[in-house]
Amino acid sequence: MTTQQIFDLAIQVGIKNDPRGKAEVARVLKKNRRDFRELSKKKQAEYDKEKFVNPYSDSRFLSGDKNKKVKRVLVGIDIDSAEVILAKELERSGKPIDLIIAHHPEGAALADLHEVMDIQTAVLARAGVPENIGEGVLKERLEQVWRSISSANHYQAVDVAKILGIPMINVHTPADNCVWKFVDDYISKKKPKTLGEIIDILKEIPEYKKATELHAGPGIFAGSEKSRAGKIVVTGMTGGTSGSEKIYERMSHYGIGTEIAMHIREEDRDEAIKHYINVVIAGHIASDSLGLNIFVDELEKKGVEIVPCSGYIRYSRTKARS
Repeated sequence: MTTQQIFDLAIQVGIKNDPRGKAEVARVLKKNRRDFRELSKKKQAEYDKEKFVNPYSDSRFLSGDKNKKVKRVLVGIDIDSAEVILAKELERSGKPIDLIIAHHPEGAALADLHEVMDIQTAVLARAGVPENIGEGVLKERLEQVWRSISSANHYQAVDVAKILGIPMINVHTPADNCVWKFVDDYISKKKPKTLGEIIDILKEIPEYKKATELHAGPGIFAGSEKSRAGKIVVTGMTGGTSGSEKIYERMSHYGIGTEIAMHIREEDRDEAIKHYINVVIAGHIASDSLGLNIFVDELEKKGVEIVPCSGYIRYSRTKARS
C-alpha cells in the first residue's frame, strides 16, 4: 500500500462506522461542495478542498510523499517530536518506518478539531434527544473548543517529520467512530442491568482488560456498582472531544439513565450527578487504542507491519481469529 491509500482507507473505515450513516455523510460532503461554490474567489482560494472527499476535518495527511510504498508503520496515540525522532532511530537500527500514524490531531487537523463535534448530535439523536436540542446545546461548547486550541503550536511534530523526511498522517474521528460502533454494539448485545455489569462487560474487551492491568481501566464516575443502568447511551466516544455539560439535563428529560464515555470533565460529572445520570468511563487511551486497532487490523491484513508506541495498546483481532 502507499501512504495515500492508507489514509484513504482510514476515511473509508470512518464513514462505514459513522453514527450519522453513509447517506448523511454523503450529504455533508455534497454540502461542502455547494458551500464552496457560493464563496467569493478570495475565500475559495483559502478553502480546504480536502473537505470535498473527507468529512473529518480532524484527520489529515500531514506531511511527506503520498505515493511512498509502506511496509512498516509507527502508530501512537500522541505523536510528538520525540516519537518522530524515534522513527528515525528505528531506521538506523535496520527497521525503517515508512509512515507515522498519529491518533490525536496535529497540524491543520488540530486547528479544525471543533468541526467534527456535530457528530455528537447524531449520537444523542439515536438515543432519543431531538437534533435541534443536541445541536443547540453543543454550539456554545464547539466555540469554546475552537478558542481553546487556537493558541496551540499545531505544526511542531509535523515540522520535525518534514525535516526528517518521514510521511505522517493522523486518524482521529475515523478511529473514534470505530470504537463508538464496537462498544455500542457490544453493550447492546449484552444488555447490562447495573453499572457493575457494564464494568465487567467492558473488561471482556482486550483493550480495556489490558488497561485495567495498567491501572487505567473502566470506572464509575457517577453512580455505584449496584445502580440501575436504565437506558444506556454510548456517547463521548466520537465527535472530537467532550461535549457540553448542559446536555445532562436534556438526557434526563429523554429517559437516558447511563452514559458510557471515554472521559469527561469535572463540570460534566457535577451536572450528571445533579440530574441523576450515571456515568461509566471506559478509559481514554484504551478507547483510542480500540478504535485504532479496528482500523490498523485492515492494514495488517494487507501485509503492513505495525509498531505501537506512545501509549497505544495494540491488540490484533486479525491474528486472534487466525
